[in-house]
Amino acid sequence: MSSTIINYFRLVRIPNVFTTISNILLGYIFFTSIDHFNYFDMFILISISAFLYIGGMVLNDYFDIKIDKKERPWRPLPSNKISKKNALIIMVISFLYSLTISVIIGWYTFIITLAMVTFIFSYNRFLKNTIFGSIIMGIIRSLNVLLGASQSIFLIDGGIFDTRFLIPLLSEFLYVSAITILSKNETKDFFFNLWTILPFIIIYILIFSIGIFIILGTFNYESLIPLIIFSCIIIYSHIRLFKKITTTIKSVSQLITVIVILDSIFITDILGVYYSLILVLVLITPVIFLSRRVYMS
Repeated sequence: MSSTIINYFRLVRIPNVFTTISNILLGYIFFTSIDHFNYFDMFILISISAFLYIGGMVLNDYFDIKIDKKERPWRPLPSNKISKKNALIIMVISFLYSLTISVIIGWYTFIITLAMVTFIFSYNRFLKNTIFGSIIMGIIRSLNVLLGASQSIFLIDGGIFDTRFLIPLLSEFLYVSAITILSKNETKDFFFNLWTILPFIIIYILIFSIGIFIILGTFNYESLIPLIIFSCIIIYSHIRLFKKITTTIKSVSQLITVIVILDSIFITDILGVYYSLILVLVLITPVIFLSRRVYMS
C-alpha cells in the first residue's frame, strides 16, 4: 500500500469507519424484521454515515492543524503530506454527499443527517475543548444509531416506537462521551486523576445497567454473551492503562474498536448471538488489520 494512500487513510481514520457500520445496523435491525430488509437502503444509510464520519475527521484535523504542529507533527496535514486544499475538498464532498443522498431517500433521514453535520461542525469549530465537547460527541454517535433507524422508525402512522430503543441510544451516548473524556489526555503520560477515573466509572455503570436490563428480561439472555466479552475487554484495557503497560492513545483506540461489540449486545436480542458474533468478527477484523498502520484517535 502506497504512502499516499496510507496518509489519506490516516486523515480520515479509516479503521473507525467500520465502527459506524454497526451503529447503522443496530438502528436498522431494531425496527425492521429480517423478512423486510431492504439491503439497498441499508447500504445507502451506511454510506451516509461513513461519509459523515470521514468529513468529521478531516474537519477535526483541519481546525487543529496549528495544535497538531506542536503535539502531533507527524499527522498528514501538519507534516504537509496532504495539502489543506485537498483536505477541504474531501470534507466538502463528504458532507455534500451525505446531505444530498439523505434528501433523496427521505426527510427523516435528511433531518438526522443535517443535525449530525451541525453537531460535527459545532464540536470541531467551537466546543471541542469545552465541557460540552464530550456530550456533543456522545450525541453524534447516538444520532448515528438513529440514522440507521430513520427509514423504518416512522413508517407506520400513529408512531409505533419500541421504547427499548432508548437504551442503546443512551448507551451509545454514555460510552462515546466517556471515550471522548479519556481522549482529552491522549498526548500526555497517563496519571491518576478525575479525568482518567471518570470515563471508566461511566463505562462500568453502563455495563452494570445493561446487565440489569438483560436480567430483568428487557433484552434476550443471549445478550449477556457479548456483554461479558465487552466487559472483559474494558477491564483488560483499564488494568493495562492503570499499570501503564499501554498508553492512553492505544487504550482509546481499543475502546473505539469495541463500539462494535457494544452494538452487538442489542443486535443479539434481535438476530441471536450466532449472527451477532459473526457480525462482530466481520467488522472488527478490518479495524484491527488497518489500525496496525493507521491511528484511530
